[in-house]
Amino acid sequence: MIITFEQGLYELCAGRIGQDEEYRRLHPGRDGEADENIFQEYRTFQLQRTIRHVYEHSPFYRKQFDRYGIIPDEIREFRDLERLPFTRPENLRGSGYGLLCVSQRDVERPVTFYSSGTTGIRKRIYFSKSDIRHITDFIGTAMNTIADTEDTRILSMITNSEGRGASELFARSVRSRGMDAVVGDMAASSEDLLALSVSHRCNVWFGDITTMYRIAKEMEDQADLGSLGMKLLFVTMGHISKPMRMYLERTFACKVIAHYGLTEVGWGFAIECGRCGGYHYNELDVYTEVIDPITGSRVQDGTVGELTYTTIGRDAMPLIRYRSGDMAYCRDSGCGQRLRVIGPIMRRLEGAFETKAGNLVYPAMLEEVIYSVDEIEDYRPYIDGNQLVLYAELSRESGSVRERLMERLETLPELSGMERPRIELLPSGTLRKFCFEKKHIQEIGRAVEIWQE
Repeated sequence: MIITFEQGLYELCAGRIGQDEEYRRLHPGRDGEADENIFQEYRTFQLQRTIRHVYEHSPFYRKQFDRYGIIPDEIREFRDLERLPFTRPENLRGSGYGLLCVSQRDVERPVTFYSSGTTGIRKRIYFSKSDIRHITDFIGTAMNTIADTEDTRILSMITNSEGRGASELFARSVRSRGMDAVVGDMAASSEDLLALSVSHRCNVWFGDITTMYRIAKEMEDQADLGSLGMKLLFVTMGHISKPMRMYLERTFACKVIAHYGLTEVGWGFAIECGRCGGYHYNELDVYTEVIDPITGSRVQDGTVGELTYTTIGRDAMPLIRYRSGDMAYCRDSGCGQRLRVIGPIMRRLEGAFETKAGNLVYPAMLEEVIYSVDEIEDYRPYIDGNQLVLYAELSRESGSVRERLMERLETLPELSGMERPRIELLPSGTLRKFCFEKKHIQEIGRAVEIWQE
């Protein structure tokens, strides 16, 4: 059976209330099912408790609150958060102990990661056992909103190394809902990943869009991918261009559904809704604001701005008004569910380049053109002075790729005023080593020399 996202969140809320003695003591008779009113009431309760928690246990937030003259009990509802300062990615730099609200011995999973590939800010975040349990419960429930609990076998192709174990955590989460899951390695060869999927009769893939696209391109002439019996491709960790989506749906004869997540809020976070054009997200544990990235002021519903998150109900390291750097809008759902939706991620602040003419060039915009050229398997973008440089990896040789790509790039108004792009073609497999990195545009410098070493 497949449930709605609203049903899943209310189910999680009811289960959470059943284990929350403090809430039930203040609100007797709240056992059982959760409706819209109880859901919002419990979210507000969690917010108030989280604010007290960070003030009492986090040196960083206590200092922030005191500096701005804010008393925790003054934060009674979500709009009151606008009185608080932002938490920025650089605040997570290093050990992050200043934001830690529990003893290190109570940390279940410390995570070190980079904001964008290996060139971004090195950040550290912590999760307690209860945090991991809440994340696991949500991931399994959210997956049940797009996949049936019966006859679903998932191949997970996300990172599972360096202490992160995200792929294993995902597998454990969906198994708790009655689905089966196999843990793969996104850095493995396309042949090995396809063989693993076939041997376990997997009918759902979960993983990075670039990994799935690479498998399809490298294996399309060796296997009938449309006969695998796939139910859906659940893709994450990147923008999905229209050409990419159309190609994958045609090749695997199934739907592509997008996931939006970030480590700071706990991996699993939001799932694309085919009816309302956005992502339903974990409102039980995360409050979302959209702000003007320059002024920091809240923007109107439906206006693109920077997504800013407050994690409520977290134990080890709650984040208050955390600026994600992701640009999108937020609005009420249009699909009949009493929820909010986040619009498709337009771009990342750190991944864009501003031209001399004042235009922004960013990967999501480039990919609509790049992946319209069928032979291109992957790419890396750079800026060299006033010139865009693209290293394009080809799934097969073709004498006209450069000309076709150049012709389509020159239709982009954002590139006007720049030198003609430079295109370097690479053989298949060259860029596989970067499967863990997000796409972002950077100054060329020694970057190419480094990755070619």
